[in-house]
Amino acid sequence: MSTNTLSSALNAILKEHATVRTNGRVASDRTTTSYGEVLHLAFETLTTLGYRIQKPENLSDAHVAALCQHWFSNGKKPSTIREYLSKLRIFAGWMGKKGLVKSLPAYLPHVDKNLLKVSKITADSKGWSEKGIDIAEKIHEADAIDFRFGLMLRMMLTFGLRRKEVVHNRPWKADRGDKLSIYPGEAKGGRPRDILFDTPEQRIVLDYVKSHVNKNESLGWTTNSRGEKATLQFNIGKYNRLMAKIGITKLKDGATGHGLRAQYAENSALIAGMIPATLGGTKGQMDKESLDVTRAQISEQLGHSRIDVTASYYGSFGRNAKPDEVNRCKTNIEGGLRATATMQLKPVPPERMVDCLQMIGELDAIDVGATPKQIHFLWQAHSARFASEWVSPQAGNAEAIEVQALKLTSGGSQAVA
Repeated sequence: MSTNTLSSALNAILKEHATVRTNGRVASDRTTTSYGEVLHLAFETLTTLGYRIQKPENLSDAHVAALCQHWFSNGKKPSTIREYLSKLRIFAGWMGKKGLVKSLPAYLPHVDKNLLKVSKITADSKGWSEKGIDIAEKIHEADAIDFRFGLMLRMMLTFGLRRKEVVHNRPWKADRGDKLSIYPGEAKGGRPRDILFDTPEQRIVLDYVKSHVNKNESLGWTTNSRGEKATLQFNIGKYNRLMAKIGITKLKDGATGHGLRAQYAENSALIAGMIPATLGGTKGQMDKESLDVTRAQISEQLGHSRIDVTASYYGSFGRNAKPDEVNRCKTNIEGGLRATATMQLKPVPPERMVDCLQMIGELDAIDVGATPKQIHFLWQAHSARFASEWVSPQAGNAEAIEVQALKLTSGGSQAVA
């Protein structure tokens, strides 16, 4: 069977089975899409590995073993492989082969089982910036392909909206002056929330988006390819296709649209003076009560009531409550400043000098001496996290500057000098 024929046969199976959950209820669009992505990837990988599968239902234990060994040897995380296996296991059940797919350790017997354990707490950032993605560039790409899609990316980054929320969102209705309101019909689980404005840039983004949509319009596409009224399923499908078109896919690129929500969570933490664990922050950076309050506030902004949920967005601080070194922030920033010594830093634009002097004054308070050029360089790198050339510094910017300084000393990504 040719690759195209195999793909068509797989699509037919997905159409029959993937839209219905095991309990008989209709599956969500996200669930249906994820099954298709994983199963197509699995069979494409098997073809690449030299297996000539005639029909999807011919999937065997040897095929699954080959996939697991390939994925693990190519750096896929155990959590990701387990997710793939769960979908292959359900697929095997559709084919009448219940019990075909075993647990991950069975396919990797020579790997320490401790290395295959999975935690729901994220250790690495899911944000686009930490994956080396130029967010502003991706938004420009989106604008060129479909301008409404570009507006969606702006709202997801700026307000932490989920995929369903952003296609349902009506910017004019949601604008409540000092906050963006997410209504029950838009929110996951019908849980409404208000997203308070933390920065002037949020107002700028919302006004920009509003200027490009009618007052009663949602951000989602109103008509499908046939000119008919677009359904949520059509909107989700088009969103997924466009995300892949700009190079954002979890399976092949390690990034997802949901990563913009994770980026929003990290950015919100930095604005609140807390360094997320995914960016090098520790539990000892502030007292437990202050840390819990900050996490709770960010959790509410994301639409969750429990602070432990934030661990899936920006990691866990662990159990060690020992306070950080008193001069931690000073030491880390000074290390970053030393790393700029050999760089040809750009002059500070006159309109940004006041902001740079404000931040220099803040660092003076912790006995850190920096030049305007150095601060401009570090803050411009921080601003890129918001898809901006320059964001207005708020009160308390040392932690955001510290994160960029840590990148310079750890060999991580950095802005262009």
